[in-house]
Amino acid sequence: MNLHLEHQPAIIVGSAQGIGRAIAEAFANEGARVGMIDRSPTVSESAATIAQATGATVTSAVADVGSETEMQSAADTLQDQLGLARHVVFAAGVGSGKFGFPFTRLEPADWQRVFEINVMGAVHTAHAFAPQLIEGGEGGSLLFLVSVAGQIGSQTDPPYSAAKAAQINFMQCLARDLAPHGIR
Repeated sequence: MNLHLEHQPAIIVGSAQGIGRAIAEAFANEGARVGMIDRSPTVSESAATIAQATGATVTSAVADVGSETEMQSAADTLQDQLGLARHVVFAAGVGSGKFGFPFTRLEPADWQRVFEINVMGAVHTAHAFAPQLIEGGEGGSLLFLVSVAGQIGSQTDPPYSAAKAAQINFMQCLARDLAPHGIR
């Protein structure tokens, strides 16, 4: 498949393993220049493996999405290495790890961590990369992986469900703001 992504910088957040890593590999297979961000230091090993397998330029930065400062630093580092981001995918996410009902099984701390990563991580990513997408002047894409749990309340993990609902609403607000710049 040729998606005409050759040499376009693509940033994948939450990409040391799982879905994020698979997305990074797919961009690399299309010839994009890939930047991988994850809080796990193994992201550098994942980047090296993908670069070797695909022949693409793949680099990485270690950053916690819960930290605005770390995400901005990662964005700056990857811009220096790859140029202005053209595509950004937010694939980071966590659940509480607890079954949610009865509601008393959950502690406020269960909610805090889930919202910090799923919601504030998305906000930090958007703040770090939207200026690059705008400055590039060629449109681009900013994607956030969400879940059907964000559209309907989930008894299995209410903090996750609520965080994904907030993320969906944030995406809708952001889409209206970035659409005039041709950013999808």
